[in-house]
Amino acid sequence: MRIIFYSFIILIAILVVVIFDQIVYWSSRVITNKETAQMVRCCLTGLLLVVLIVSALWGHYVTRFKIDITQTEVVSEKLPAAFNGYKVVQISDLHLDWFESERGHRFVEEMVDSILSVKPDLIVFTGDIVTIHSHEADSFIPSLKRLASAGIPVYSILGNHDYADYTRFETEQKKKDVLRLCNLQENAGWHMLCNQGVWIEKDSARIALLGVENIGEPPFSIYGNLPAAFSHLRFSQQDSIGTEPDWEHLMRETFKILLSHNPTHWRSEVIPDTDIDLMLAGHTHAVQIKIGNWSPAKWKYPEWGGLYSEGEQKLYVNTGIGGVGIPVRIGVPPEITVLTLRKKK
Repeated sequence: MRIIFYSFIILIAILVVVIFDQIVYWSSRVITNKETAQMVRCCLTGLLLVVLIVSALWGHYVTRFKIDITQTEVVSEKLPAAFNGYKVVQISDLHLDWFESERGHRFVEEMVDSILSVKPDLIVFTGDIVTIHSHEADSFIPSLKRLASAGIPVYSILGNHDYADYTRFETEQKKKDVLRLCNLQENAGWHMLCNQGVWIEKDSARIALLGVENIGEPPFSIYGNLPAAFSHLRFSQQDSIGTEPDWEHLMRETFKILLSHNPTHWRSEVIPDTDIDLMLAGHTHAVQIKIGNWSPAKWKYPEWGGLYSEGEQKLYVNTGIGGVGIPVRIGVPPEITVLTLRKKK
């Protein structure tokens, strides 16, 4: 589906050039002769093509290796005072096959250095560590292990590309590949949240962190189960205090963060069925094209990049580190998001 969408974007670009060419020619014909109009047409259409080609080359050689650290504040009355100023770093959509070259490996090291430089309290990864199969991550585990080795808790979920659905593997082989990918991340010190929930504690106060497997729009597969994540959180609560609390009251009072790869999950289930305060997603990559604050991703995803609010509920969509298809990021540098939690006064 994503390949079809990128093909559509390329087709649109070609169509824009053709339309631009015709508009320039016939506009010129109104005020000048045929030969002059043809010359103007060639110059301006040629200039447009040069701009497109230079943008693509710049996006391939420069932008996709130029890290952007985005600072965002999330304010909530439910946030415990102990968590005021708490820093959550989000990364997403590594697609490590993009970085198999020597330059790519250096870039991943630079990304780790950049994350550690902001001194986060928590690091989360919102899916798509690989594109096709788990072996793409093998050579990067030593670099990724540095995050957890710094003493910072790292939590991760699976994205649509992490299930080997884009291979010709048989079902059992796919399951083994997913298990292998999860083990690789665990070996790096990352904690996988596969339809699970955990409590994050600080100075005797707590917030809830939930993570679901991929829940997206068709044709992307649905493996996630948000009620199961809440159930897991409830059982971990019982294990920690030994008694059953007033669960509904506790959940109403608790600040909750959800990791869910596909941003469409926010409107399909999170908003209508829960009071989750903050959902963190990825998936869109802003289709690897952004001009100012606009991206063609908005044709497919109402929430494609940045912070969104619906009442007291918030969604942040990280535009990713790597990508799929053509290795180009035009106006969309790899994003590291620093979300600072603030207690509303």
